[in-house]
Amino acid sequence: MKLRSLAVILAGLSVAVGSAIATPAKAQTKTSNTYYCAQLNGGWNTFVNTPRGRVNLINWENEFGKDWTPQKRCSAVSQRFQKFLDDGNLKFIRTGNINDQPVLCVANVRGGICPDDNVLITLKQGTDPEGVLIRLVDFRRSVSGQTLTLSADAAGFKSAGEFYVDMEIFLDSVPVNN
Repeated sequence: MKLRSLAVILAGLSVAVGSAIATPAKAQTKTSNTYYCAQLNGGWNTFVNTPRGRVNLINWENEFGKDWTPQKRCSAVSQRFQKFLDDGNLKFIRTGNINDQPVLCVANVRGGICPDDNVLITLKQGTDPEGVLIRLVDFRRSVSGQTLTLSADAAGFKSAGEFYVDMEIFLDSVPVNN
């Protein structure tokens, strides 16, 4: 009887250890960042909690048509950020144009495309998406007096005429709120 109990325990441990070893690489490399929508000073904001602290990423002030209040856009975009992160696709944010609308979208690789299903934020007609993305990257740097550098190892860079942001470099370098 004792031998049988020991065998069951060992079998259980083997399964547990085997599961831990066989965990896919995607799950092992997943960051601990968390995107969410919350109010700050009466306004709706998209935040990201990083291992270094909280970053106030986007302040939603304007409505986007009658159905898209700042709260609804904040919630929808924050959920998109988190979904792309959870799926392992939030590598780069780039500018683009989908259905004649300027957008910010997610690209999986440096220089990657902007497919319809990777839209992160739809902007109002006539908006300069590159200007919006540069302000997103640069929003804290102007306070500290730093300048935006467009190079291969910077958070923001140009590829094939489009502006990209490397989210890992950006979140590792942007000041955090504690």
